[in-house]
Amino acid sequence: MSLKANPRRKTLGRKIAAARSQAGMTQGQVAKALKVVQSTVSAWEKGRRRLPSDRAEELDALFDCGGAINRAWNAANEPDALPPWYTEVGQLEREATELREYQPLVFPGLVQCKAYARGLLADTGPWRSQQEFKQMVDSRVERQEVLERVDLPLLSIVVEESVLRRAVQGGKPVLIEQLAKSLELIERGKVRFQVIPVDAECHPGASGPFRLYTFPEKPTVASAEHMKGEQFMDDMMQVQHCAMLFGILQAEALSPRASRELIRKVKEELDDEA
Repeated sequence: MSLKANPRRKTLGRKIAAARSQAGMTQGQVAKALKVVQSTVSAWEKGRRRLPSDRAEELDALFDCGGAINRAWNAANEPDALPPWYTEVGQLEREATELREYQPLVFPGLVQCKAYARGLLADTGPWRSQQEFKQMVDSRVERQEVLERVDLPLLSIVVEESVLRRAVQGGKPVLIEQLAKSLELIERGKVRFQVIPVDAECHPGASGPFRLYTFPEKPTVASAEHMKGEQFMDDMMQVQHCAMLFGILQAEALSPRASRELIRKVKEELDDEA
């Protein structure tokens, strides 16, 4: 996974490269010691990939540099209004030619209407400052610009049926708006949307939500959501596992046409109740 470098990551990357050189090691040797691919080490040194905190500690010990890498990591990761993973997701979506996402709990970010994004973020992060909250909502909406491009990525989404009925802050009116937004994107051919019905006999998505990003000239990257953000994976076996799991989920889901009709049915039921 290769991202555009930001200044603080570039500074950290230079520290890593200098420490590696001082230790007399090649990128290949570092990769072998940390059990990662060499391109990952290169991306860290160029500031094109976020270095996890545990990897900073491992590099510090490997190079025996007395905490220099840890200090550089702390300087590079001083808190911003938006967490680093939040902007990385948007950048990967802009670069990808195909996006695949499974969501068992909520509508995915790329298809969320603004009211739904606002309600969901309010529900899941009541501790956020107003500045962070506003920036996260705006960023999520801006991500959807990729769906208006002429060369838009092929977007495939699989959700559980319960997602269609689960309200966020704002209640039924927001959920109705979200269902209408999803139908509009489906009918415009912007997304291939499938729903796993509640009575499905097989439930292969119990491991939680995940995404797959496919690029024209780079290896596929996977990411998995957790409470504090997003964990990115470019290990070949992990990515293949996610791809296989997504295929199984699609097979268990309703067809795109049947899924569209189910979404429409749920919306009509909510309209009648309103």
